[in-house]
Amino acid sequence: MIRVLLIEDEQPAAKRLSKLITEIAPDFEIIQICDSIESAVGFLKNAAAPDLMFLDIQLGDGISFEIFRQVEVSCPVIFTTAYDEYVFRAFELNSIDYLMKPIHKEELERSIDKFRKLNQVQKSDWQFISSLLQKENATYKQRFLVSSGANLITVKTTEVAYFYSVERSTFLTSTQGKSYALDFSLDKLEEMLSPKEFFRVNRQYLVALSAIKKINVLSKSRMKIILEPLSSDEVFVSNARAHEFRIWLDK
Repeated sequence: MIRVLLIEDEQPAAKRLSKLITEIAPDFEIIQICDSIESAVGFLKNAAAPDLMFLDIQLGDGISFEIFRQVEVSCPVIFTTAYDEYVFRAFELNSIDYLMKPIHKEELERSIDKFRKLNQVQKSDWQFISSLLQKENATYKQRFLVSSGANLITVKTTEVAYFYSVERSTFLTSTQGKSYALDFSLDKLEEMLSPKEFFRVNRQYLVALSAIKKINVLSKSRMKIILEPLSSDEVFVSNARAHEFRIWLDK
């Protein structure tokens, strides 16, 4: 069963939407109907995450985008509203569709079909996409203090082409092709850098999107990256990260 959460503050609209969902998708189970931001946040904090959420944008206690600021939403969302002014904001979140009220059965069928197609993607893929969405507004490291001979200099994160590790040491390569030793591990750097701009392609390399000059596709899960400045090693995307890498490039 597909577990569905409805967030709608108008009881007639909630009943009608529930009836339509039951008719169109008998394998959908409506696990809860919330009528406010407060009740939705409370449910999401204390219950298992639903597989799909139908979310009215204008609720009695505010605009429902506030839910995303108070709790992590890890499932796809179909927004419903009588107004089209929020469409662009909705698609910045976990939205897969945007239905205008009154909701027509044919439009709801198309939205559910769209969800089913997306749901064929492995759950881990959606979790990866969601993690990128959740981190968009976070604050990340802006510069690195490094040693250059007897001097200390700063390298802006925007001037970093990639990071790499050799044995137990980590190095930064700038867009100018200069390398500097760092005290951070690649694991730690992943936490410090924006996932929109940097991707850990394998155990040895963490690369900036701007440094990827060319991608050679060798097989479905085998890719070789040509970096600029050129790296001293051949850089391959690990098989385990190949699919996430494609999603990251296409975001």
